[in-house]
Amino acid sequence: MHKVSAPFTLLLGSLPPFVRLELTRLLHAEPDLRVVGTAASATELVALARRLRPGLVIASDSQLAGVERLSRQYPVPVLLYGPTTSPNALPKEDAQWGIYDYLPPVLGKDHPEFARYRLNLLTKVRAVYQQPLAAVVKRPVITLPPSGVAVIGGSTGGAQAVEALVRALPATLTSAVLVAIHLPAHFTESFVARLRRATVLPVVTGEPGTTLEAGKIIVAPGGHNTVVRAQSRGPWLTWHTEFTDEVSPVPDEPSVDLLMKSVARTVGRNSLGIVLTGLGRDGTLGAQSIRQHGGFVIAQDEASSAVFSMPKSVIQHGAANIISPLSDIAGYIGRLATQLRINRVSSFSSSTQLVTR
Repeated sequence: MHKVSAPFTLLLGSLPPFVRLELTRLLHAEPDLRVVGTAASATELVALARRLRPGLVIASDSQLAGVERLSRQYPVPVLLYGPTTSPNALPKEDAQWGIYDYLPPVLGKDHPEFARYRLNLLTKVRAVYQQPLAAVVKRPVITLPPSGVAVIGGSTGGAQAVEALVRALPATLTSAVLVAIHLPAHFTESFVARLRRATVLPVVTGEPGTTLEAGKIIVAPGGHNTVVRAQSRGPWLTWHTEFTDEVSPVPDEPSVDLLMKSVARTVGRNSLGIVLTGLGRDGTLGAQSIRQHGGFVIAQDEASSAVFSMPKSVIQHGAANIISPLSDIAGYIGRLATQLRINRVSSFSSSTQLVTR
C-alpha cells in the first residue's frame, strides 16, 4: 500500500448516478484516497476545483468544455470517463487540458472482471501522486478579472447574515465580493471557515496584495482596515487589497466606510455596496461614495435585520437604491454582476424598482 500523510483527494465531474456512487465506494474503500465533491456542470466543476483543490478530477467525456476551462483556471490531472472513450478518441488537446488517461465503463461488483477493473482504476489514480504530470503542474493558473466588485458590510448579526447571503450566491458569479464585518481579529479564521462550508465559491482572508477575481469572496480581517487599490500589470488593470492607516469615521474594524469608499474610487460605477444588520452608522459614508461614483447600494430591510441601525442610517441619508430583505440580496448581486459583464447597467436599473429617499 502506498502511504501518504493525508488522503489523496479527488473531485468527480458530471457522471451518471450509478457511476458516481460506484467510483466513490471503490475509492473510499482505500485509506489513502478520498472523494471531496461532485460537480454537476462545467461552471461548478471549475468553482469546486478552485475551492477544494483536488489532486485529480474524474470527468465525463461529455464535460470537455468544463475540462478545457479547468485547464485554464485550475490546472489539475484529469481522468476522462465515458462508455465510448478510448485512447484514440481523446481530443488532440488532451495533454494541454491535463487529460492523461481514460476510464472505461464501471463494472458492478458481481461482474467477473470487477477485480481487474478495480485494480486498473486504483493504478491510474495512484499514478498521479506517485509521478506527477509535469506538463500539468507547470501550467500557470489564469484568473478571470471580476465584472464588478460587491462590498458587504455589517456588524451585530452580520456574520450570520453574510453566511446566509453567501449560501445563496450562484456558482457562476462573475463579480468579486468583499466582506467587512465588525469582528475581533481572532474570529476571522473561523468566520472564513464558516463561509467556505456555505459556498462552492473560493473564500479567502484578505491580506496585502490579495487580487480581486471573478467569483472570489475576500473577507477583510478584524484588527485592520482594508482598502482596494488598482495596479497595472502589463496591459491589464487589476485590483487588490491593502491594509491602511487612514483614519476611519468610526472606531470599528474593519471599517465598512473606508473599504466602500476605496472601491467607489477604484471601480466606480461597477461597484455595489450592501449594508446589512448592525449597530451604528458605519457604511453610510461609504454608501454615499458608491452612489456618487455611479454604483448601486442595497440596504437590508428592518424586518430581516437583527439590528437595523446601520441600514437605517444608509436609508435615512438617501444612499440606498434598494431596500431589500436578506433573502433577496444574493439575487440582486448575481443579476447586477451579469449586467455589468455585458456592460448593460442601464438595463438593470430599468428592470429594478428603485427606492428614492
